Amino acid sequence: MVRTLSILAICFIILSTVFLGCQASLAAQNAAPNGADMASSQELTVAYPTDILANKIDASTSNGAITVYPMIYDALVNYGEGGKIEPSLAKSWEVEEDGGKMIITFHLREGIKFSDGTPFNANAVEFTLQRTKLLNPKQTTPVVEKLEEIEVVDEYTVKLIYESYLYPILKQLTFPRPIRIMSPTAVSPEGDPNGDFVKPIGTGMWIVEDYVQDQYAVLKRNPYYWGEKPILDKITLNVIPDAQTRTLALQSGDVDLIGNAVGKILPEAVQVLENDHNIVIEREVGTMTYYLLFRYTKSPFNDLLVRKAVNFAIDKENMASLMGVGEPAKGFFAPTVDYVTEENSYNYPYDLDEAKRLLAEAGWKDGDGDGILEKDGKKFEINLIYQVSDYPEWGRMCELIQEDLSKVNIKVNLLKLESAAYYDRLWTSRDFDLLIYRTYTSQWNPEGMLTDHFTYPSQVDDEAVTFGNAMLNELIDKVMISHTEEERQTLYDQIFKEMYDEAACVPLYYCEDIYAMNTHVKGFEFGTNDYEPIKWGRLWISN
Repeated sequence: MVRTLSILAICFIILSTVFLGCQASLAAQNAAPNGADMASSQELTVAYPTDILANKIDASTSNGAITVYPMIYDALVNYGEGGKIEPSLAKSWEVEEDGGKMIITFHLREGIKFSDGTPFNANAVEFTLQRTKLLNPKQTTPVVEKLEEIEVVDEYTVKLIYESYLYPILKQLTFPRPIRIMSPTAVSPEGDPNGDFVKPIGTGMWIVEDYVQDQYAVLKRNPYYWGEKPILDKITLNVIPDAQTRTLALQSGDVDLIGNAVGKILPEAVQVLENDHNIVIEREVGTMTYYLLFRYTKSPFNDLLVRKAVNFAIDKENMASLMGVGEPAKGFFAPTVDYVTEENSYNYPYDLDEAKRLLAEAGWKDGDGDGILEKDGKKFEINLIYQVSDYPEWGRMCELIQEDLSKVNIKVNLLKLESAAYYDRLWTSRDFDLLIYRTYTSQWNPEGMLTDHFTYPSQVDDEAVTFGNAMLNELIDKVMISHTEEERQTLYDQIFKEMYDEAACVPLYYCEDIYAMNTHVKGFEFGTNDYEPIKWGRLWISN
């Protein structure tokens, strides 16, 4: 017995040594090089789905590509691992309440320069935030809307005074736009908060060197960058709108990297790329959930029994398996989102019998035997709205939903719309029965998604975008002004339970963040959020 255990122990040690050796080898491969294996030119080409609008990337607006803002502009604070707020242009800060107001005092780093060599200081912060307020009069994000006063205390100290306390304010100051800091020299007349935008001038890692609209943008290393210096000299963003074309461009070597936040990969292309020995795939569960919205104020989905039935009728396990690029959803928010736990991720399992029972209880029966439920002389025939311009996989997903609901005798008509028409149905006309959508990502969750989609204005007859009731309104209002993590967690637990109890929507699956790159691209690391999706400064090109 002792001899057997000794042999097993030796084997374990050998296997552990091999494993650790492999891990060390992998780490070495991805570590910043000392120059031995580096290509002479450190230039990376990325396939980008849209024009980045480099001539309009004003830090005080939301005009340009959302993932490019953080490459050019820094925030006062950063969104770190696990949602931790970390220093950036501000090295420290204090939060206090005074007379119901929220006051944040930022102590700024000294000696930092903008990409044109002009100094970063409290006046630059004041200029940027004044401009942000002026250019975003209808901005509903509290970080802009509730900003009451900006007080420059001295050259490197600034106070932001908010009209009331809201816990997400610091988190929202990490957003990619429209709140990042730019130089007063970026506008004309110089320093005028209402001036005309001239060019992007920030303190970030990159600056725009060249730009041809709808073709490409070239970002080069900022010589004045104050943080850890990037290894790459340049990043070229080639505009390739079509997902299949982006994949082909990667395989041919025309681009070095594609994926997710910089250009989605079609689910069917992922396996092809995984089998290509010239391509490396990096993937992890992200923070985005794809889900179905009900028009919950109108028949048939104003009936809780019907909403529950649809939840039970959709086979999420099968959907995730067939799509191959995500995990079946358990709760509304992915487990990577702040305040989401195993205990508060409530789920309706796939159960056709229960779905049929609930529909019958709600009064829906197939009286004429045509395979479609009816009630009060009306057929259970509904439209499912979707688009594929931004999310090409939604087409296949909606086909699977159509198949699933046909098994409980609900007829679903698929209606594919162009992006603008789709968003009009969602936000304005509200003309849909079912609509496929997605949660926000990273630092917008959970509070941003909840306030935008699960609350409603006080006006009579208004409705929430996804779902709303008095209980959710009250709970969401309370969590926004919560002061402790314990209080906050308790309230989010209650919110998620209420959403489940009301079958507010149908969570489908949690998306993966997937990137594909040629084998000469080294040092890949996921960023901490979808708006800074890659640690660009760590990437390098090997021979």
